[in-house]
Amino acid sequence: MADISIAQAKIHILYLVDAVPGVSYHALMEAVVNSLYADFFTFSQAYNELVAGNLMDVKSEDTGTGEAVGSTEILHVTAGGHAILDDLRPSLNAPVIEHLSAAALQLKETMMSLLTATASYSFQGSDSILIRLSSSNSGMPFTATLTVSSEAQAQKICRAWRKSDAAAIRLFIDSLNLG
Repeated sequence: MADISIAQAKIHILYLVDAVPGVSYHALMEAVVNSLYADFFTFSQAYNELVAGNLMDVKSEDTGTGEAVGSTEILHVTAGGHAILDDLRPSLNAPVIEHLSAAALQLKETMMSLLTATASYSFQGSDSILIRLSSSNSGMPFTATLTVSSEAQAQKICRAWRKSDAAAIRLFIDSLNLG
């Protein structure tokens, strides 16, 4: 596909957010910029106009997935956005729908992989940081909390967990002689 216009970018963004409710801003931006051939400025303008026009709902959350430092924007299509999509879907040609469906599938896979291992931390006092680790990657749900004394330690643990949650769980289970 060639570079797309602001109007086309809006349709593509609405389509993807509708197909993957709860998608993060960062994952959506990467999908649109990488697979839909829109540059960042076209994406940004279309995104901002959709939010300003109340066609998309944006909530800031700390997802614990490591996509961004701090909170990230989680997106949903509003009732107005659904009405626009319902009106526009019949006018989309087959290659565009096929391309958007493939991009939506890839985006769903990206979001699922991000959600299998989460790690986040919060300050509990002047010298205590609580870390929350969870995973569903190994086939069984796993959740752990621990406390450390420095933010650098917390960040290091969270990064390591996101990279190797399955191996860490296996080590933990093996050390308890459970598996």
